[in-house]
Amino acid sequence: MFGKLAFVFLTAALTARPQSFDLATIRPAPESSPPASIRSLPGGRLETQNVTLRMLIKWAWDLDDDRLSGGPKWLDDAHFDIVGQAPAGQLPRGIYQRMMQSLLRDRFHLTTHNETRELTAYEMVIDKSGPKVHVVDASGGFASSPFQMTGSGRITGTKVTASMLAKVLAEQVHHPVEDATGFKDAFNFMLEWAPDSDPSSNRPSIFTAIREQLGFRLDARKKTVGILVIDNIDRTPTAN
Repeated sequence: MFGKLAFVFLTAALTARPQSFDLATIRPAPESSPPASIRSLPGGRLETQNVTLRMLIKWAWDLDDDRLSGGPKWLDDAHFDIVGQAPAGQLPRGIYQRMMQSLLRDRFHLTTHNETRELTAYEMVIDKSGPKVHVVDASGGFASSPFQMTGSGRITGTKVTASMLAKVLAEQVHHPVEDATGFKDAFNFMLEWAPDSDPSSNRPSIFTAIREQLGFRLDARKKTVGILVIDNIDRTPTAN
């Protein structure tokens, strides 16, 4: 899980807008880089730091682990810093993801195809105990960095929605999670669970933690979902 927790975009780009960056620089990330992140800045600027190509593909196509297939083993090993400058003017939410798709195709020669498969997925519903999150006023809009991974097995959310939470939980349980709560209020929360990297932890499993700490529950279902399959990608990008 990476600092993309810090960034949740909606895929609502307008097809009439330009779909590629005016200029993009791509450099290998230094070994001493801070944790991976993706963030937008004023003036139509997108910056990624210490991100792998798998992270970028998943972010650009709004996918969880289960819905991305194929690709070379080094997809998780090569880390990049990317700065993209979007065209000037008002940009709709989600346009950066489409621009990143174009960059991956043009500079890394990414080719893909779509398939459908039956996978285990989860529906997030309200547990019998009821929601335990802290409801807040969202009239001022949502922050660009609503989620923070504050430690292994610890996530905080500030002014988030249930659908936003479901998307982040999908990254942790490695399966699609669909919001079926019907819970419309914005809320703050902190979630702590035993990470896979620490089997001796006395914290609960993530499924128990969601139920006990948030008042939601993940119910497993078999579901036919769309899969993005990587056919080809180059490790070294072409020049701008």
